[in-house]
Amino acid sequence: MTKRIKTGFIGSGWAQVAQAPAFSLMDDVELVAVASPTERRRQKFLDRFGISKGYADWREMLDECLLDLVCVTTPTFLHEPMVAGVLDKGIGVLCEKPFALTVEEAERMTELAEKSPGLALIDHQLRFHPSVRTMKQMIDSGEIGKLYEVRAVVNLASRNRIDLPWSWWSDASKGGGALRAIGSHLIDLNRFLVGKISEVCCNLSTSIPQRPDASKPGNTLPVTSDDSFAMFMKFGPSSVALGASSLMHVSTVGSYTWFSLEVVGSLKTIRLDGAGRLWEIVNSEVKGGRSLIDAPRWKQVEPILPWDELVLQEKIKQSSLAVHGIFAVGFAFLAHRIVKALKNGERSIEDAASFRDGLAIQKIMQAGMDSDREKRWMKV
Repeated sequence: MTKRIKTGFIGSGWAQVAQAPAFSLMDDVELVAVASPTERRRQKFLDRFGISKGYADWREMLDECLLDLVCVTTPTFLHEPMVAGVLDKGIGVLCEKPFALTVEEAERMTELAEKSPGLALIDHQLRFHPSVRTMKQMIDSGEIGKLYEVRAVVNLASRNRIDLPWSWWSDASKGGGALRAIGSHLIDLNRFLVGKISEVCCNLSTSIPQRPDASKPGNTLPVTSDDSFAMFMKFGPSSVALGASSLMHVSTVGSYTWFSLEVVGSLKTIRLDGAGRLWEIVNSEVKGGRSLIDAPRWKQVEPILPWDELVLQEKIKQSSLAVHGIFAVGFAFLAHRIVKALKNGERSIEDAASFRDGLAIQKIMQAGMDSDREKRWMKV
């Protein structure tokens, strides 16, 4: 009899958008339970995915349900006890990013994960998006030549309304902010595609300093987290671009949504866009001079997938994941690998972000926050 991977969820936000829909596409997966303190959201989750077991307290779910995997998708400040509780049961865990509040917290969680017999991963799903995997192949093979720099520009309109209520996302002490929410993904992509990061220089900005207090009409609360940031990074040893730079510019208070990640090489520049498409432009085919009249002649690159991922790709196109962009689509490919690993009894997954990776990203984000405070470059 084929083993069915019994999956539970702590949190009903991102899990309802991407994680549960993705696992629903997988053969041999059973969505068993969800834990969420808000009854309305919990019931909506249960009804949508045909799950019978819902809990207000995540501890009760772990005590009563036999699970192979738990997805922790709650706000950052809640992660440590939940992850520890899952690992203590010997259950595999997928923890949403931002991974932790502090480096010390990340170190404790990493130590627990390395002692646990279960799978322990961070949800940096873009590593498994077909376009990102193709980018890595092009970089590692030398196809783009010597790597000059990486540039990422992310513009989101998700927090541009001044009437958007204050939440944990507005509170730096609870893990809120653009650097942690979006920067953690971009830092991970830089590490995955290029390698070790040695120094950072960062500027954090808060464009909307007050948010309405939903519990007290007419009252506002201070925003202590960043809603945009710019950060320079330098690649160090164990990278394919020692001394090269990476620039990230992220805003969550823009008037439109835009995502672009470019890797610039001596032979080609490659670009990932917000629709998950991969583009290339060849240096030798570019018209010289300073004219801005001629548009760049980008050519789309189609990733080559193995048969099982081709089947998955067709399922994604017919699902709700397709309309939620590269993060939701990337998660489906990660979920596919997680299910294969659990069925085979594997404790790790090649190229997946481990808790050790989460710790490294935490140190880079901390260096960025220190740089903003001290107004200087910081070594990682």
